[in-house]
Amino acid sequence: MIEIDMDSLIKLVEEKRPKLVLVTCPPGIRLKCIEIITGLSNTYNFDAIFLGESCYGICDLAESEASFIQADLLLHIGHNSALKKAGKMTYFIEAYDNISLIPVIEKALPLIKMYKKIGLCTIGPHLKKLDEARDYLQELGFFVYIGDSVPPLQKGQVFGCNYSTCEAIMPYVEVFLFMGSSRFHAIGLYNFLEKPVFMLDPYTLEVVPIEQDALKIKKRLIFNFYKAVDAKSIGIIVGLKEGQFNMTAAFKLYKELKFLGRKVYLIAMKDISNDKLNAFPDIDVFIETACPRIGEDFFDKPVLSLQYGLKLVEYLKGQKF
Repeated sequence: MIEIDMDSLIKLVEEKRPKLVLVTCPPGIRLKCIEIITGLSNTYNFDAIFLGESCYGICDLAESEASFIQADLLLHIGHNSALKKAGKMTYFIEAYDNISLIPVIEKALPLIKMYKKIGLCTIGPHLKKLDEARDYLQELGFFVYIGDSVPPLQKGQVFGCNYSTCEAIMPYVEVFLFMGSSRFHAIGLYNFLEKPVFMLDPYTLEVVPIEQDALKIKKRLIFNFYKAVDAKSIGIIVGLKEGQFNMTAAFKLYKELKFLGRKVYLIAMKDISNDKLNAFPDIDVFIETACPRIGEDFFDKPVLSLQYGLKLVEYLKGQKF
């Protein structure tokens, strides 16, 4: 069951005394957020608007929307981090799942028994259960490591674009156990550190060695890179979400690729989808500067991340000169 940090939420509302609150959260906890915030709005006499747009992480800020509707408080609920505030009016409220991690660890034991040194990591909802998981594994004789907080990450936490807590303990571990149901995060961890990773899903008790899934994605990213090498026209996407906005990088790629003889177009969009990209039929390849993991989705045309875009420039310079 998901539990929202009510103490912090009530304290914030009592301190700010808002009149209009904008609420954004992941879709999985939206109903619970609506229930809780509606109750608070009645108690503390404020109006609430619930944002119906996508909300994938702490980079998914909604300050422009809050400003447009003249809200005086923006609550971002459910994406835990070491940050408490961002921008002018965004406050992060944490949410946790109280499901135990022990049953899925028990299920994983036959698959991890050949390892002695284990790294543990997870996403926000399971952070409070990570120490319990570590203690259980240590009692069984494993050496267990959890990376210290590296803001904005909390202790043992990973984002889809940030694995700094795991990078710090990588030299000491033989395998990583990602506690959670997100293959997305587990795949990112494997491709970032290139060490064995198991995804342990506490809801289904599924234990998945992630290497094959991760390598399939890596091969597709490399294939897309070489398609971009031959591309004549390239679209550089500027992400319009505040936490993903990177105009400097977009213009750098734009100028470099034009100099290298490509037709280059700057495109701005908030959510990057296949339908939106297909609206540009004359563009061969896209490079998005918003989120480093978007290129892993399935698109009809190759989509490169900023990292691969910069590698493309260096590769083409080598060819040119």
